[in-house]
Amino acid sequence: MVSYKIMSVANKLKNIRDKYGLSQEDLAGNEITRNLISQIEHNKANLTRSSAEIMLKNLMKICNKKKIKVDENIDYLLEDESSQAKKILNKYISDLKDLSVYKDPTFINKLREIEAFLVTWDFKEKKISIFELAGDYFSGINDFYNASLYYEKAKALIDVNIYTDNFIHILRKLSMTYYYMRKYQDDIDCCEFALKQFKDMDDDYKCIFLFNSSLCYGQLEKYDVALNRLNKVEGIIKNIDQNKYYEVLIQKAICYQWMKEYQKSLDVYNKLLTLIDKTDYEKYLFILVNSADIYVENLDFETVKIILNTIFENINNLSENSTLLPSTYLEISKVLKKLGYTKDAEVYGLKSLNIAKRNTSYYLVNDIYEELLDIYTMLKAPNKVETIKKEFFITTTKDNNLNSKLMFKLLDFYFDIKDLKSLKEIYDFSKDFIQTRTSVTSKYFWRNFAK
Repeated sequence: MVSYKIMSVANKLKNIRDKYGLSQEDLAGNEITRNLISQIEHNKANLTRSSAEIMLKNLMKICNKKKIKVDENIDYLLEDESSQAKKILNKYISDLKDLSVYKDPTFINKLREIEAFLVTWDFKEKKISIFELAGDYFSGINDFYNASLYYEKAKALIDVNIYTDNFIHILRKLSMTYYYMRKYQDDIDCCEFALKQFKDMDDDYKCIFLFNSSLCYGQLEKYDVALNRLNKVEGIIKNIDQNKYYEVLIQKAICYQWMKEYQKSLDVYNKLLTLIDKTDYEKYLFILVNSADIYVENLDFETVKIILNTIFENINNLSENSTLLPSTYLEISKVLKKLGYTKDAEVYGLKSLNIAKRNTSYYLVNDIYEELLDIYTMLKAPNKVETIKKEFFITTTKDNNLNSKLMFKLLDFYFDIKDLKSLKEIYDFSKDFIQTRTSVTSKYFWRNFAK
């Protein structure tokens, strides 16, 4: 990859004369004055097409006599700096697309170079494309904080009153990113904006924003709102996309489960078991393990035992690359923990963690750490809690996001065992993180306000 630079008309003429060893008189010939070329080279006069044609004609005449090939043409001479800048930005965009597959600093270094270039050349459409590519790159490496920043930059440049596929794409990506960051209210606001601003959007997008917002309402324990959204999606998607219809039903069952309306949840899970192909092991096992959790709550341990046996008989059929595998292992861990099989719960919790990391399902990692911390608290295993404490420091720094739930669980554990050193470590780290984040945010808002 190379860096690009813009040349003024003045510098182009100087470079041409240097390259071919010509004087101003040589380029001027008999049709224009040497003084005109001097003025153009000192940015005191503009280059017209007629003057450029005369200069090029004289250049070709001299070079033909010397049997030298001329690389320049009339378009090169007349191309202004703005046109050059647009071409360079197109090349930069192509570079970013090529570099996005690499996980080393090459992409980021090129992005910094482009951002420096954009300080001078402010082309909105090019900026939007570049910022969206940057958001995609950071999302791909699970740096959701920076992904959200670049998607937000792209969104800020778009006219929010005009529907475009590109704008909807960016809103969809922002929604996904906010969810992974646990910024549920921001996600809801993003989805609400899309749904209210563009009432005539395609059903596919309408379902995406309704479904994504339902997930967030569920996380915020606003279950009635979540179910209302899911019912709307179900009505649209039922006869269009069978697979997505099943996903909606699964989420409805989970929602009832969170509400402790266990029979309603089981009714949906049982309906799903009659609809899905049993060789769709992702959904089949996920439904079974969630059903088992309900039977644990209902103290129906015989049914739990039957379901667990079915799960263990089929678990090896799940692909190691399955997107639901870490979630399934995590739910198995939770069921085993509730049954008192704490050691077995740890085994499946660790399996879930390893696969989530390997499959880059980092949005699940914090949930897994919380589950493992509960298990290690039950096992009274401070050495293993120490590992989670270190991971808490690492992931907070990497994600630029403090998991307050995990932080309080760690504080509770160390408070109970009176480990003042660890308490102070967590307190100092969290305090420094919050203060630094607040300082950076304040500077960002002040900088933008002062523009």
